Amino acid sequence: MPTELKKYFWDTEFEKLDLEKNKRYIISRLYCYGDLKAIKWIKHTYTNKDIKEVAKKSRNLNPLVANYLRQQFNLKKEEMMYYKMTKALNYEFGRENY
Repeated sequence: MPTELKKYFWDTEFEKLDLEKNKRYIISRLYCYGDLKAIKWIKHTYTNKDIKEVAKKSRNLNPLVANYLRQQFNLKKEEMMYYKMTKALNYEFGRENY
């Protein structure tokens, strides 16, 4: 990975990140905290299938990124773990609608 991306992995041993083994972590982290260069790097490095998988399976997105990826890949909220978790938390605290 380019060293200019290291700043987005402040809590990780950057040198030990593996592009394949850690792709879900890398993609979600860069979408949530990265700049435009980081997003371009993701799109150049990973396939749309990889990014879509992260959109579906990641619980660690922020609302803006979840909504962006949902629209990019024409996903339904029910397909995305982020929204399932949000709904479960809202239900638990008495707010059934999200």
